[in-house]
Formats: sequence, structure tokens, C-alpha cells
Amino acid sequence: RKGECMKRFFVLSLVALCLMGGICGTANLTIPKVIRKAAAEEVVEYQTEENSFEGLELCVIGNATKTVSPDSAKITAVIETLDMDLSKSKDANFETFDNVLSALKKAGVDENKIVLDSFTSYPSYDYNAGKTLTGYYSITTFTFDVDSLDNIKTYIDTITEKGVTSIRNINYQLSNMDEVYQDVLLMAIDNAKAKAEKVTGGQELNVKEIKEEYVYSCSTLYRTYSDSLENNALVGNIEVSAKVTVEFEI
Repeated sequence: RKGECMKRFFVLSLVALCLMGGICGTANLTIPKVIRKAAAEEVVEYQTEENSFEGLELCVIGNATKTVSPDSAKITAVIETLDMDLSKSKDANFETFDNVLSALKKAGVDENKIVLDSFTSYPSYDYNAGKTLTGYYSITTFTFDVDSLDNIKTYIDTITEKGVTSIRNINYQLSNMDEVYQDVLLMAIDNAKAKAEKVTGGQELNVKEIKEEYVYSCSTLYRTYSDSLENNALVGNIEVSAKVTVEFEI
């Protein structure tokens, strides 16, 4: 019974090691007997049979990431006004938006690429003074497309001069994203194959199944615009990532 318990413990330990290494598979193993004892703990040595990888199936995860330079962007901006009179707060906000819209069109931005995302108006109170009304906020959020990143700083300077209070984010984009992603996907498959070859010692591998995994990637720059930023500091990069699970037969 003691020998049976040791065999069961060895098998469970082997399975745990396979799971921890990110590789799943099966192989024929020779389980030896206990060879020595030390301080009441039994030490077991084992080795795989010759050609034990034959007939083995491996599940390997492949990853790849490529950093590319964007060629366009979408800017989200905010106009905020405050007045003790609700109507005046709204009117001032709409007037500022009209001025910004005119300035962007004059700078070369297509009007069809300027989108009003939201408008909200609400009262503001100072609760430290017994819920004293401090005024009415009106907030407009809008986005517009930048077709040339060379003009991005000029556009931001223009809208801030006309009353935009903050830049919510700059979302960089890539026109040939699908093409770039396909290249990264192949890189991820090659990564999985390299891992499998490392494990099997270079034995011949046949791909049985490939599963594409979802990978979240962010190409948005979140920060408030500052006049002190240089033009090249505004332009970020896009990281395109891919992840696959590849099942191999040996």
C-alpha cells in the first residue's frame, strides 16, 4: 500500500508540473522504486522511456507584439462653462462650440469628421456653506479626426485658444491595421512552435489545431494637453498583439 501511495503521489505531481509549465500532454513514463530514505522522507528518481514523445500531443500558447507608428488619430475634447444663470451657461457653451467648430474647419478639418458626443448641464453646490449654489455647469464633449499627425499640435492649439478646457484623450489609429495584425498573428504561431520544439528537443511537429485568443490592446493617450508639450511628444505608438493556442501532434 505504501508503494501504491507513492505512485499516485508521483503521477499527481507530474500532472501539476505540466499544468504549471503551460504545456499539456501525455507520455509513457517508467515509475521506479524508492532508492533511498533521508530523514523519514522518501526521495524518488525517475526517467522517461526512450522515444517517450512519440504520440504525444502538446498544447502551447504563443504570443507576439509589434509596435507600429500610427498615421491618424481621433481627438476627444471638452468645453466647460459655469454661470449663475442656467441659460447663460448653456448659451456660452454653445457659442464656444460654434467658435471651435469654425476654427477647425478653417484649419482644414472636414466638418463631417467633427462629432458632438454629449452635452450636459447641472447645478453645482458648495456643501461646506450649507448647500449654497455656486452656479450651473454646462459641458460639451466632441471628437474630430486628424488625418495627418503633422497637424495634431496645430489643431489642439487652435481649439484651446477658442475655449476648449481639456483634451480628454487622443486615440491613435492605423489605416492598415488588419494587415499588421495578420503579420503579428503569424509571429504568435511561430512563437508557439518554437516553444514546442524546445520541449521536444526539435522533434518533427504537426499542427493539429490553432485557436486565436482575444487580446486587449490600447492605443489611447490619456492626459490633459499642456502648451509646454512639444509636437513629437503628442504622437504615441500602437502596440498590436496576438495570442494563439496551438495543439501539436508528434
